Amino acid sequence: MTLHISYANKEITDHARASQSASAALTQGTQYSLLLKNQSAQPWTFYVYQKMPQQVADVFSLAWFCSPYQIRVGNQIKFTWEIDYNFVWSDTGQLIPGVEFLASGVQDGSPSGANTTTFSLDGGPGFSNPVRGDPAGSLVIKDAANVPNSRFSVGIGMSGTGTYVVQAGTNLTHTFTPTPSYWIAAGTNVSIGTVLSIDTITQTNEAKFPSAVYNLVGTLQEDNSWTVNPA
Repeated sequence: MTLHISYANKEITDHARASQSASAALTQGTQYSLLLKNQSAQPWTFYVYQKMPQQVADVFSLAWFCSPYQIRVGNQIKFTWEIDYNFVWSDTGQLIPGVEFLASGVQDGSPSGANTTTFSLDGGPGFSNPVRGDPAGSLVIKDAANVPNSRFSVGIGMSGTGTYVVQAGTNLTHTFTPTPSYWIAAGTNVSIGTVLSIDTITQTNEAKFPSAVYNLVGTLQEDNSWTVNPA
């Protein structure tokens, strides 16, 4: 059985996705898919997360996509998304691994366009309408003076689901430079928005898309290692 979960605004076929121009890679609206197969010895929850090229101590990766239940041996799940950036926030309390980041608000943003927003509590917590600001190519969140420390978390997402988050605080500024790096994993007790401790994740592997490749297949084998190949 294949479960297919799509986060694309308007999904295209696998053939159309594979036919996207190589120059489209990492540009707004480019679609990708990951088919994850379980050929191991037991059921697992499959999830996908993004990882920064260089980890920053106070920036946490989230379980970006996640199977809604364990995937049995012989079964598979497919995730589809597109390069479409967002700002996200949540009332998490202290941000530590294991906490659930449930996005209470999502605001579209663009590194090459309206890339800067302010998070404040005026009229209730939320973002301002993004505007173009410096540095170009990044996504910037400015916490207002009325944002308390250790109460809220803010960050960025892709296709409407959070990818990286930080603890918000009074008059802080958070700058994210999107460089998507996709990783697949098999685990337990994880769901969309789980704050991850990258160093402790096992049974994980990078899902690297070669040039002009937009559909990948990841297979968890009997030894709990992954193989990743173009679809």
